[in-house]
Amino acid sequence: MRFPLSSDPCPFVFDITRTKTGVDTWEKTDGKLSCSHHLLEPGFLLSFPDCHQYYQLLDGLASEYPVSSCLITTIYGKEEGYHVMADREVAQKIEEQTFYQARLFNVDIRPEQIFCAKTKRVVGGYKETDRFSPDSEPDLDKMEITCSENPHRSSHPGAVTISTGSGKWVLEGSERTISEDMFTIIQDKDPDIILFPDYDTWSGIFFNTARDHHLFNSFSRTGRFHTMAPRSYFSYGRMEHRLGAKIPEGRIIIDTRQSFMYREGDLRGIFLASRLTGLSPNLTSRLTPGTLISSYEVYEALARGFAVPFRKSDAEAYRKVTDMRLDYRGGYMLQPPPGIFADVTQIDFTSFYPSIIVRENLSPETLNNRKVPGFLPSVIGPVIELRHYTKRMKKTDPSYAGMDGILKWMLVTCFGYTGYKNARFGRIEVHEEITLAATRILKDCVKLTESHGGKVLHAIIDCLFIQGGKAGIIQEEIEKMTTFHTEADCYDWVVFLPQSDGSGSYCSYFGRLTTGKMKVKGVLANRRTTPPYVARMQNEMMEHLCTCQSIDDIPPELDHLSALYMQYLENLHSADVRDFVITRRIGRRNYNKRCIAQAVVDRYKEYNVSLEPGMDASFVVRDEKRLVVDPSWDAEGIDARYYRRLLDKAYEEVIGMLPGKAGSSNR
Repeated sequence: MRFPLSSDPCPFVFDITRTKTGVDTWEKTDGKLSCSHHLLEPGFLLSFPDCHQYYQLLDGLASEYPVSSCLITTIYGKEEGYHVMADREVAQKIEEQTFYQARLFNVDIRPEQIFCAKTKRVVGGYKETDRFSPDSEPDLDKMEITCSENPHRSSHPGAVTISTGSGKWVLEGSERTISEDMFTIIQDKDPDIILFPDYDTWSGIFFNTARDHHLFNSFSRTGRFHTMAPRSYFSYGRMEHRLGAKIPEGRIIIDTRQSFMYREGDLRGIFLASRLTGLSPNLTSRLTPGTLISSYEVYEALARGFAVPFRKSDAEAYRKVTDMRLDYRGGYMLQPPPGIFADVTQIDFTSFYPSIIVRENLSPETLNNRKVPGFLPSVIGPVIELRHYTKRMKKTDPSYAGMDGILKWMLVTCFGYTGYKNARFGRIEVHEEITLAATRILKDCVKLTESHGGKVLHAIIDCLFIQGGKAGIIQEEIEKMTTFHTEADCYDWVVFLPQSDGSGSYCSYFGRLTTGKMKVKGVLANRRTTPPYVARMQNEMMEHLCTCQSIDDIPPELDHLSALYMQYLENLHSADVRDFVITRRIGRRNYNKRCIAQAVVDRYKEYNVSLEPGMDASFVVRDEKRLVVDPSWDAEGIDARYYRRLLDKAYEEVIGMLPGKAGSSNR
């Protein structure tokens, strides 16, 4: 299906921005640009455990702001309350004065979402588009801008290259000259979308240049910007950092280097995320998958008439210690034996945990009554169906891959958000019930596999590695039993790597698929911290192993793998120093002991570059013993012993479990 559906011109809403009195929507209709302003009145919902106890507060509120009685609908039911026409500051004062006894709703909802949910206006799509349709393709003008300099070490952009479908410009000169020329070209060409690596950092620099020299900053069509503050945060076991940025109005500018959502979802994925959340593509490209799924749930709540809580009061109910069960420890895993195996099939569940939410009807309000339709299953279900569609379509049409990537990450994080203490519609008991159900389902799958003559070599959360048996029949029976969608990969042979203690690794393996391709997970070549030189050697080894159709074909090739390793070892000193750059995420500003990470932080400071927790640093190790490192842009040399050790590790990782090595053969 393609949009628009009618023969009449239909506007594509590509941006929405908040104003002091409401929101502006930016649309393109047959190539013509228009902007509409929509008024929104501030307001929130309020309820008390006992309203008579707070009559003086209500009288005081009513004397200053419009206050009216109303019924507040939450996912738990209806309750009596009040609608107060005031802003967030007033709501916070109410909290303080009632010692947080007052329950507040719809306090800090983005006006863009309120407007879209109320009017059914779709951002990132045509006016009549179904929000869940993946087939809404805009006809928007694009521009690409790149700066030759690194914004983290210089405020001068160097040479600026601007490209459009009709021309290319290279700008040089002083900061003012470059800025003025660039703003002029942008204003003249007036693109709807600008793809700009490192824009989020450059935006502040160009903003200051425009202000200091009284230039019109045409990154924004209005000249106005919304500031997104930088912040470091801890997520899924590691430190992350989001750069600050100047967000424009009426134009979409995507930092193609920093935006995780753009890398995973491209422009079609970004627009799909906007349609689902009611947020501008400028925001969706800069938010995390967890924030996107949370924003989607908020939008759905507003659209269905549910009040969205300001502060969570139901993170976890009181429970007896005897009610706490070991079954809630987490997902089910079977550790694989290290070695090489033939005739193996890997069966993966698609969106396993979200599917459990839907099948088991798990939501905070259904914990004590699963027969009542739950809010979470009702909003997660359509996303799962859409993911199944994009996952199927991308096999024949690569343009669906980005949308599938966005949906994948949103669904991955929706499980984690059920247990997040501040999640609007989460509760730890829901989180626990999901993992309990997942464990039960995976154990049933193991029994089913064994009953069909197969052996489960490895199981982890939402995946099974099966050896023997009729894999096709086993997969069909698993889908019938669980009602979940699965996908299968068949291996001619697969290697499970060992951990440091000799036991099998849960997440590190490689093998040759029956399609003739290699599948590689968790090895050095897959890790972002591995320098290109080491990764290249390991990838070449994998490519050569891909020619081995059976385990018996591998032993004669060991000499070739060894020769390949020796070749890389001999070329270590003559290789380009850029091939030894290591990219690593910095976890803190200061480390308690002397280490490579602290050396990197100190070295960056010497170049007047400040590293915040969660930021990436690229460097070359020049002397490991003395902890001497160089930034990637000014590397003087390498510590050959250090990088040889990485080569040794990469080589051993590949050949360690191959036939001809002790304890490697497990057919």
